[in-house]
Amino acid sequence: CPGLTVAWPQDLRPFTMLFPWERYHKGPDSLPFLVDISNSAMPHVRSKRCRLSTLLKGVPCDECAEISQHVTHLVDAAWNPKSHTNYCFLGLAHMQDLTKGYADQTRQLRLQGLNDSHKYMHALTQLDDYQHLLMAISEKDIPRLQQIVNVVLCNGASVQEIVNKLEDALKGMYRPQGYGASDLDIATLVFWL
Repeated sequence: CPGLTVAWPQDLRPFTMLFPWERYHKGPDSLPFLVDISNSAMPHVRSKRCRLSTLLKGVPCDECAEISQHVTHLVDAAWNPKSHTNYCFLGLAHMQDLTKGYADQTRQLRLQGLNDSHKYMHALTQLDDYQHLLMAISEKDIPRLQQIVNVVLCNGASVQEIVNKLEDALKGMYRPQGYGASDLDIATLVFWL
């Protein structure tokens, strides 16, 4: 009995890469045939119950002829495996594709995690800046506080820059120019004199 020649489509990867070798064993879920890949371009399969003889030369025995549907099913599964297919029914090439997909997904998730952590750290820094601003306003007696905040906001400053200006004003390094009530009283007195 010559067995069956596997008609492997040319547009698929090699037979040895797509064959589910995990199922090539002796067990309850094993394949019902043996594979001969001595000629990898034309693999042959033979039933495990093959008698190795046939009445007609070049024609497979009945047991080998019955396995043609299994081989056709393997070709279909290799052509387009379903996403929920158990790994033991996939070949090495499909497993490599899955591994590459999982590696890509891992890289994407790692990048997303880094981006999210950057966003969280930025938000925490902003909250810390707002807390510093509130503490500076509530604990210190800063002269012309409203004027300092208005000048800095008109210049398009951030909360951190407002806190820095307030700290500079406390140290005396920054003095906002403006007119208070006493300055207006002096100007009115000078005007009337």
